[in-house]
Amino acid sequence: MAKMYGIGASVVILGALFKIQHWPGAGVMLTVGLGAEAMIFFLSAFEPLHEEVDWTLVYPELAGMSEDPDELDAIPQRRGRAAEGYSGGGGGSTAALAKFDQMLESAQITPDLFERLGQGLKNLNTTTAKLSDISDATMATNEYVSNVKNAAISVNTLTESLDDSSRNLKGKVDILSDAYQKNSDLIENSTTQLVSSYDLLKESINTEHTTIMEGNKTIGEKLGAINKNLSALNAVYELQLQNNNDHLKDSQKLYTDFGKITDNLQSSVEETEKYKEEIGKLSQNLADLNSVYGNMLSAMSVVSRKK
Repeated sequence: MAKMYGIGASVVILGALFKIQHWPGAGVMLTVGLGAEAMIFFLSAFEPLHEEVDWTLVYPELAGMSEDPDELDAIPQRRGRAAEGYSGGGGGSTAALAKFDQMLESAQITPDLFERLGQGLKNLNTTTAKLSDISDATMATNEYVSNVKNAAISVNTLTESLDDSSRNLKGKVDILSDAYQKNSDLIENSTTQLVSSYDLLKESINTEHTTIMEGNKTIGEKLGAINKNLSALNAVYELQLQNNNDHLKDSQKLYTDFGKITDNLQSSVEETEKYKEEIGKLSQNLADLNSVYGNMLSAMSVVSRKK
């Protein structure tokens, strides 16, 4: 499958390269590449899942190195199973196991101690199995006694470690109790100071409230006077607005009359032009008539002389 993934990826990249560079056959190459990718995805659906081996069961010191929340939640359960392997059984809740781990860490109980204890128990089991052989009863008894002594020594060592852990835990609890008492006293003093501050704040608020009420009364009176002035001002403004409307109407009428006057003047100018033309024509006619009369007078004078 790894070779198929590599070959298919190369075909897909070639198809994309042909399409980006707009080389001939880009459509065919892109189709082939996407088809190969679809085939790879189809075949990958039948590939078996990779099995994650839980190495913390063999190496407990690897617990806590994972960033997966599910793995972190499963760590107490693995520690519980490891504790069962060392102690030979036993249940208990996760909280009890966590406290037991903390106690073991504070007591500095190393795996070597558990290994010696387990070796002693294994020897005890071996001795117990050998008790069934009647011929070796004496030897088994001796070995049994020796193993029991070793187991007792291991148990005593474990008991001493647990006692030391208990004393350390008691000392830490005493320190925590003292710190809690100090914090309680500090919180009580802070609460008292806070109550005093609240009382002072309450008095200040009452004083400010009284001042604000008096100020509101004065402001109300001033607002009443301002309202009266505004009413008078509105009346004057309405009167002025009415006068302005009347003036505007008169101005519009004046502009209308002025337009009519302009039209009349325009008509007068046209009539004047016509009058001027007629006067010119009349002058020309009079000149012509004078010429005719002059010629007639001249002819009449010539006729008179001949007689």
